[in-house]
Amino acid sequence: MTFEKIIKKASIENHKRNRYARIKIATKKNLVFKIISKNKIKPKRILEIGSSTGYLLESFRKNYNSECYGIDTSKSAISDGKKLFKKINLTHGMFEDSKLKNLKYDLIICGFFLFMLPPSKILNLFSKIDTSLNNGGYVVIYDHFNKSNSFEIKDYKHEKKLKVYRWNYKKVFLSLPYYQKKDIIKSYYPKIKDYLEVSLMKKKISF
Repeated sequence: MTFEKIIKKASIENHKRNRYARIKIATKKNLVFKIISKNKIKPKRILEIGSSTGYLLESFRKNYNSECYGIDTSKSAISDGKKLFKKINLTHGMFEDSKLKNLKYDLIICGFFLFMLPPSKILNLFSKIDTSLNNGGYVVIYDHFNKSNSFEIKDYKHEKKLKVYRWNYKKVFLSLPYYQKKDIIKSYYPKIKDYLEVSLMKKKISF
């Protein structure tokens, strides 16, 4: 079974476990919504990779009148989202292989999935994100909090054929001279007994 098929299988199971929380529009307490609101960003076009049903995007659409696109590897999540949030443009699949990479965005959100990607696939994904992000646009990474120089590989408890990779993903963007760290929000989640982090970075090419 290919990596893509394993990921799609795992994402379907993930949606089954978390469906109830994702069929309701995200509130303003959502960490991603909070960091965008706090920094007074009003994106015209948003892409969320790992969007699930589009419940977060629907909140941005209603509050900012943004044009919203979401992509997820869970077919069931996208199916639910198309019924619930009909004004969100939702696609099933991998961003790297989709037509969505041909558009330009003011904000690209990496939802809660990066921990399942090996570093080589992170590099490929981030390269496509950089190409699709407008100059002056923002990237948000929402994932586990990871210490600055740590790197861990663990078994993924929900799918024996997957590993979990824990490292500081944002350092990839920040290694480039035209990305700046703008803000970070960290919060402890008792359900998973771990900290989650939302990082906000701005792309600004001036050369």
